[in-house]
Amino acid sequence: MKWFRAARTAVLVGLTTSTIAHNAQAEDCIAPRILFVVDGSSSMLGELEGMTKWAAAQSAIETVLTTYTNAAEYGLMVFPGAPGMCTTGEVKVDIAAGTRSTILSTIQSLNIPGNAQTPAGQSLMAASEYGLITDPTHPNYVVFVTDGWQYCSIDGGNSCATQQDCTLMGVSPCPSCNAGAEGCYCVQDWTVLGAQALAAKNVKTYVVGFGSQVNAKALNQTAEAGQTALSGCDPMSGMASCYYQATNPAELTAAFSKIVAQVVTEKCTADCGIEGERTCGLGGWSECIGPGYISCVSTCDTPGTKQCIGGMLTECSSEEDCPPEGTGGAGGQAATASASTTSTGGSGGQSGVGGQGPNNIEEEGGCGCVLPGHQAPRRSSYAWLIGLGLLLLRKQRTSTGEA
Repeated sequence: MKWFRAARTAVLVGLTTSTIAHNAQAEDCIAPRILFVVDGSSSMLGELEGMTKWAAAQSAIETVLTTYTNAAEYGLMVFPGAPGMCTTGEVKVDIAAGTRSTILSTIQSLNIPGNAQTPAGQSLMAASEYGLITDPTHPNYVVFVTDGWQYCSIDGGNSCATQQDCTLMGVSPCPSCNAGAEGCYCVQDWTVLGAQALAAKNVKTYVVGFGSQVNAKALNQTAEAGQTALSGCDPMSGMASCYYQATNPAELTAAFSKIVAQVVTEKCTADCGIEGERTCGLGGWSECIGPGYISCVSTCDTPGTKQCIGGMLTECSSEEDCPPEGTGGAGGQAATASASTTSTGGSGGQSGVGGQGPNNIEEEGGCGCVLPGHQAPRRSSYAWLIGLGLLLLRKQRTSTGEA
């Protein structure tokens, strides 16, 4: 019975270890929170490739929420607010688990008024005061998308910001430039101020510019302030270099997908030691998924792949194209071709059978006979036959009286 008790103990220890590991894995994984801050200004009703930019934004959000449904907690903010004009954006769907259907139905039912402007900076600043996206117990991210400049026309175009806006933004004195003549350049850095406020509360801001009418320099600086600047970022450039720029609906979907994938996945080691990815979701870490194969080079330097089957890597697929071992030396083949030698193999490149014997031989009477103690090289192995033939021919001529 001792073996039974030992086996039972081992099983219980294994189950306990597995349970602890599973719990530790679940505790180690805290699902991220993502707040979409979406431009709902009237310019989003413009069309690109047969669909409005607003419809393209809906489609892009639907794609990522469908692909990564349970990989994060999602929320939705749209700007301007419900009254339109230049009111600060509002959270339409609170961040929570399982909000996919609510977000999709909400964004599909929203109607964009013709007077909706672009208070982007104010909306990002308001997001920095939204408790569910600044909760320090979660990794928090904002995905901010806009198709235009920071812009508000107030008091018939005489002003770009109200005192209430300036109070929200912490700006004093309040800018006095007007929307008509100066184009509201005095508030172009307000999206930067919003991203800085979010970063101060450990919220990273991803920036997506949609279409050709964005302020690239302001968005570059916003992405840098949001701690998500792309490689090669030049915040002073007037061209997109720090943020994701989309010129059509497909590129918008690709940008959203790439951003969310970065947020919800991490590298891990899959079967056969192949690098894979796993997702931190609402139920803990997902299984680590790898590609199932890796690149390799055969022994004759031919590229191929190794497959992961049953936890083991197969031989490099290009190995079958390599010549069999032991057939690569011309000298070795030549050596084994001579049946009259005592050598057992060629060394390739040395004269003589198997690389043995002198280069010159001593003959008796020119008949090609080899003196004792010497071996003939391969090129002279039939010389004695030729000499014997000439001798016989000479004797025959003598016996028949030929000269």
